[in-house]
Amino acid sequence: MAIITEDTPIGFELPPVERQLSVELNTVKTDNGDIPTLHTDPEAAAREGLDRPIAIGSRIFGVIPRMMMNCFGEGWIVGGKGSIVTRRSAAVDALITAKGFVKEKIPEGDDQIRVVCEVWVETDEGEKSIVGTCSGLVPKSHQ
Repeated sequence: MAIITEDTPIGFELPPVERQLSVELNTVKTDNGDIPTLHTDPEAAAREGLDRPIAIGSRIFGVIPRMMMNCFGEGWIVGGKGSIVTRRSAAVDALITAKGFVKEKIPEGDDQIRVVCEVWVETDEGEKSIVGTCSGLVPKSHQ
């Protein structure tokens, strides 16, 4: 069941979604075994100028669609939109949290409202790794 409705106020804080990242989530396997990458291997990360391995971007981003699904349900699956920017990487072992708030509501057709949300993914160190906007559709009540 969707949390966001046409009555949800501007400024409403979206329920956050957390994920604990880990090296295992970033392992690349082949028929010959694991491949050391800057996502799993400290030496490979150091060659790229990093102080430690970083998470694969899709592992960081993945908490945003989960949050949107919780908020909009079917209105995310059918009609959901997003525009995000990766600002910085997150450590391979970071605790990340998707957060957001309702930014605006735009009528869409005769029977729906597009609810636009400001969204971001924050690390346990307070850094915003990903920022952007996402929106979903909610039905209008016919009064």
